Amino acid sequence: MEGTTYLTVAYLGMIAGLAIWTWTVVVRSRSIEQRLEAVEASIGVDASQADGIAKQSLDDTQDDATD
Repeated sequence: MEGTTYLTVAYLGMIAGLAIWTWTVVVRSRSIEQRLEAVEASIGVDASQADGIAKQSLDDTQDDATD
């Protein structure tokens, strides 16, 4: 294979690899978001309250560690 052709194929392969990796990251992110929404719905918490509960949980954990 000529040098330019080899380089073209290599770049196209890298672009394809990055596209596949990006697609898998997006799909996993969507899956995690759906699972998180399901957990929030099952415990009766909406997204705006979730941050406050997480902060409170973190504070409680730190208090337990110092006891």
